[in-house]
Amino acid sequence: MSMLKNFKNLTSLVTLKLTDFEARACANMAGVPLVLVTGATGFIASHIIAALLADGKYRVRGTVRALAKQDDDDRVQKVLKQTFPELELVEANLTKDEGWKEAVAGCTYIHHVASPFPAASPPNADDIIRPAVDGTRRVLSACANAGTVKRVVLTSSVSSISNGMSGNRGVGTDHVYTSDDWTDVDGPCAPYEQSKTIAEKAAWKFVQNLEADKAFELVAINPSAVFGPLILPRTSTSHGMVFVLLTRMLSAVPDVAVPFVDVRDVARAHLVTMTSATAPGNRYILWNNTVWLKEIAEVLGKEFISQGYDVPQERMTKIQLWISKFVNPIAKFFYSVVGIRIVFDNEKLKEELGIEPIPLQKTAIDTAYSLIESGIIEKKDDYKGPENEKN
Repeated sequence: MSMLKNFKNLTSLVTLKLTDFEARACANMAGVPLVLVTGATGFIASHIIAALLADGKYRVRGTVRALAKQDDDDRVQKVLKQTFPELELVEANLTKDEGWKEAVAGCTYIHHVASPFPAASPPNADDIIRPAVDGTRRVLSACANAGTVKRVVLTSSVSSISNGMSGNRGVGTDHVYTSDDWTDVDGPCAPYEQSKTIAEKAAWKFVQNLEADKAFELVAINPSAVFGPLILPRTSTSHGMVFVLLTRMLSAVPDVAVPFVDVRDVARAHLVTMTSATAPGNRYILWNNTVWLKEIAEVLGKEFISQGYDVPQERMTKIQLWISKFVNPIAKFFYSVVGIRIVFDNEKLKEELGIEPIPLQKTAIDTAYSLIESGIIEKKDDYKGPENEKN
């Protein structure tokens, strides 16, 4: 009997100690801000998650469209959880109301990154516009009703500023785009550019019309084409530029100018604007430079031709590109922006956020090695690996 009594006492003691430990842990965590990152399996989102967790000051929750789904998303989710075991994942889809209340519950900061970014324009523009716009409203509505959200950092795009790489109708080539510019969706404008512009405008209008007891701050991040290394085995549309060159999908390089920024700078900008006292109400253009595709090809050629990659170096004329566009969808896109060079003002990035953009050479080479190491581009027999860059 005494043994049973002692066992019960021991069990109670262990339970008490565990409960006490849990209580203290919860008390400690209560003072740690919870941050939500939507679209957690995305290229940019994964870097934001990495930066938040590396900072060590935040708990991080991420949304995915569906948990434990047996497809490519499930594979990426598994890698995400293996890479960031402390990350909490919840289910919330931009096209549905369900899940967003729970996703934002208890959060202090929100990074709304999730948005459709197709490789090609869909037949129906609403297939990309509606999820972007309605999804943004769903996220912001949940934030307004949560009562804990202090600030939302919205990942928009220069597509809402300059009509992407095409430029706004009637704007001269010498125009320097600033955060005061908006894409003219009533002019020639692709669905993606429309979706980013309409969604961002809807977000600003939503916040401006909030009642005081539901108000929160809003910041917009507007990146140009985002390159950089992968964390997860999933590329962004912007990676296609490097993929095309390394795999020689075109035999020569067309006169296409690419406004770019490194994903690591994008992640840093999200963290800075999340807590900056001067960031609320601002749009931040994330842009390093606008370089000709030939410049990227030259950087990649110097690093990878000796490793077996036949990176094109010759210039493709506009006539050659016009002929290619009938059989090559990549050439068709390039032809739509051939000869156009868009320039932005990134002083706010440098002066207000204190970010000096990562140079093109590092961005391009890191991107290429990442695509090869992840198996997206095959390893050639002469491939030496990233250590080759250090030698």
